[in-house]
Amino acid sequence: MLPILTTSALSAGYGKLHILHDVSVAVEKGQYLAILGPNGSGKSTLLKSIFGLTTHFGGDIQFEGASLTGTPTEQIGGLGIAYVPQRENVFTSMSVRENLLLALRHLSRAEAETSLAAAYELFPILADRASQRAGQLSGGERQMLAIAIGWLARPRLMLLDEPSAGLSPLFVTEVFRTLRTLCAQGITLVVVEQNARSLLRWCDAAYILREGRVVFHGTAAEVLADEETVKGYLGMGGVRVG
Repeated sequence: MLPILTTSALSAGYGKLHILHDVSVAVEKGQYLAILGPNGSGKSTLLKSIFGLTTHFGGDIQFEGASLTGTPTEQIGGLGIAYVPQRENVFTSMSVRENLLLALRHLSRAEAETSLAAAYELFPILADRASQRAGQLSGGERQMLAIAIGWLARPRLMLLDEPSAGLSPLFVTEVFRTLRTLCAQGITLVVVEQNARSLLRWCDAAYILREGRVVFHGTAAEVLADEETVKGYLGMGGVRVG
């Protein structure tokens, strides 16, 4: 089976600044993949490059066998890819319901209400907060809203940048569990994350970046079992699965 997403010798950055150097990644359909590494390693830049938000210097990006290289961001979003950035991912002055309905504006009223009900079933905390302004939500609740907005686009691939940033341990677990549920629905996930310890308990596989290059990749269990890699690149001494 061909991967749903690949980057081949990808080099990218911002303006004239090169951040990624010959990065090759393959994501299998239905996989829950983590992109890990220390701060400044190029993790977020990789996601932004896939979504057409960086300067392309070389290599190729393919989604479902077709090249994305040079494709405008607005077109990439229409191909079945959703991107959930770390910041500015909801409209804080609007209610939870209004944020969700905005993501459904292309549907008829009846279709939108059906999709809204499905979102509330999958993200029950949002049903409880439906009339509340998004800016008044806790960090975890706001992240759930951002993920729900991405999910409502019915993507085949979701790119998520630091979904657990700033969250309590309880909400970290809830976010990663919810992402596992989305994966079970057939959505492929690529998740950039600093909280490697928690994410590796939920994801299928991981790539580790350092200074804009891939330095390790394997299953989640293989990453955790490689003590030298864990200590050297993730700063997670003494980690065990479970």
